[in-house]
Amino acid sequence: MSEQLTITRHEPPPDIPVELMNREETLNYIRDRYQARNAIDAELIHGLAHFAELTPPQRPGIDLGDGAAEELALELNLSPNTTAKQLHQAHTMVTRLPATVDALRTGRIDYMRAKAVHDYTTDLDDDQAAEVEKRVLDGGQCENLTKFKHALNREVIRADPVGAEERRRLAKARRDVSKWTKPDGTSSLNITLQPHEAEQAYAQIELIAKQTKKCRADVFMDLVMGKKIDRPPVTVNVVVPMTTLMGLNQEPGEISGVGPITAEYARELARHATWRRIITDPTGQVLEVSNRRFASPALKRHIQLRDRTCRQPGCTTPAERCETDHTTTYATGGTTSADNLTMFCKRHNLMRQRTNWDLVQPKPGTLVIRTPSNRTVTTTPDPYEVPPF
Repeated sequence: MSEQLTITRHEPPPDIPVELMNREETLNYIRDRYQARNAIDAELIHGLAHFAELTPPQRPGIDLGDGAAEELALELNLSPNTTAKQLHQAHTMVTRLPATVDALRTGRIDYMRAKAVHDYTTDLDDDQAAEVEKRVLDGGQCENLTKFKHALNREVIRADPVGAEERRRLAKARRDVSKWTKPDGTSSLNITLQPHEAEQAYAQIELIAKQTKKCRADVFMDLVMGKKIDRPPVTVNVVVPMTTLMGLNQEPGEISGVGPITAEYARELARHATWRRIITDPTGQVLEVSNRRFASPALKRHIQLRDRTCRQPGCTTPAERCETDHTTTYATGGTTSADNLTMFCKRHNLMRQRTNWDLVQPKPGTLVIRTPSNRTVTTTPDPYEVPPF
């Protein structure tokens, strides 16, 4: 399931130069052109796939006919390696994921979402890929690409739990640190970690940076070099169905703000964790976070687990890095309660204060947002998956 986002639709833009359009007409113009580009991308995928079929391989061990990528590269002024990848991808999508290409053609998803379906299903067999494709497309495009990828990842784990766990273990064994020097005179480290490790490390660095008023890079070096630092405790929330913890099924868990994880990974994290009970309604919306510890959570914990990310549509900042914001301000009589609190990252909290975006919360977690262009958006939090019993 994905966050429910309802946006009011308006008439197509008028047939006038874009320079003469008002704010609302310009938004309609951009939306229509974006959807038109999606249709062209689908046509291009069909064209590339057909060209690959017209140049079939003439010898064993190859998937694409000799010279096909080179001929296309001349036409498009691209490298043969790039055109070979495009031909392979297009042929796979047309033959293996036709519903995805059709969704792109009709504007239900964009090219980046279509490519994500292709990339996430690469290791699945044809039947598994078709199952994932149907379930994800039936769920809609989601409010941003990150949440669409989370939906894909969850369905891939469901379709092939054994394979997903094996791929995770292989990836874990390949964890590494790499370094390169950049043209601006600085260098970068790329550290590959397990998702919960990355969340813990980043949260620790972020908290220390706020306390010490240092940049995160300096905090990182202080930690690596063993400098004595007062380290504040950090929390990574992992949500797991009780039936998964009991080993009754292979339903995926989820690291808050990161996305779905395999059942075995979730059970590994649970073995040495503090547990809290979360009660959801039949649609997966959070109703209650336990007040007993396991550990004693504050109201903020309830809102974090309910909202999961910053509630500005399109923003994916994890709720644990956000600020608790009063929908109706405390100064004007707003209460500090679940039906008047929500999580916004610092940027979007400040945006609300500096602009004329309007926000109301008619019931806990449901936000009705009115934009400066007078468009109304109704959004509810991502529901948690309801496990089968």
